[in-house]
Parts: sequence; structure tokens; C-alpha cells
Amino acid sequence: MNRPHDTAKGLQEWNLEDGLILHKGLVYIPNNENLKRKVVQQYHDELVGHPGEWKTIELITRDFWWPGIMTFIKAYIKGCATCQTTKIKPPVKVPLKPNEILQGIWETIMMDFIMDLPVSNGYDLILTVID
Repeated sequence: MNRPHDTAKGLQEWNLEDGLILHKGLVYIPNNENLKRKVVQQYHDELVGHPGEWKTIELITRDFWWPGIMTFIKAYIKGCATCQTTKIKPPVKVPLKPNEILQGIWETIMMDFIMDLPVSNGYDLILTVID
């Protein structure tokens, strides 16, 4: 049960300045998805240029607050097409499998093209054949 002293203590974290509601000195964003998205978009997409999840959180939480702010920012960045296409992903390690050593010639042939080379005598690729 809240006592009057507890309620008053909670209200001390809130104040009104120049028509803005502040929570612990940060601009409070009401429960409006479009407004939240515009704030994140401005900091993440436009001002800094896709700085990543933690840097975006750090930048926005310097000035703004709303319940669930971190979850909202993470979800926004997870859905950011630019961030997902430029994210550095760990390399996939595929184990090497050596070719079998065969007894007869021309039993197995492998070939590959080396392409987009500088043009030499009218050609820009090399065909490699391995027996």
C-alpha cells in the first residue's frame, strides 16, 4: 500500500519545464509508437548514421525516457535493413575435405574459372582443369 510519503517521493522524479514532462531530468515520451519511432529514427538513422544497438541506446537515453525504452530501441535496430545488411557476421568455418587419391587418370576431373581479370590478348578469364 502506498503511503502519502511514498507517492510524494515518486513525484519528485517528475517535473514540467517549458511544456515538456521530464522524468529524472529526461524528456518523457508518452505511449505513442510513431513518436518513439521518430525519436529513434532521428538518432539512429539520421544524426549518427546507424551506430549500432548499444551506441544508439546510449545516445537516446542521454535525453529521453519512456517505459521499455531499451526493448523498443533494440527491436527498431533489429528491423533496420541497413544495419542487418552491413552487420559484420562471424565467418562460417567449413571443414576442408581432401580429395581422394584415385588410381587411374581422367577418372575425376574438376574445373573452375578465374574471371574478371584484366583483358590480355582479348581474354579476361582463365579455365583451370584438375585431373
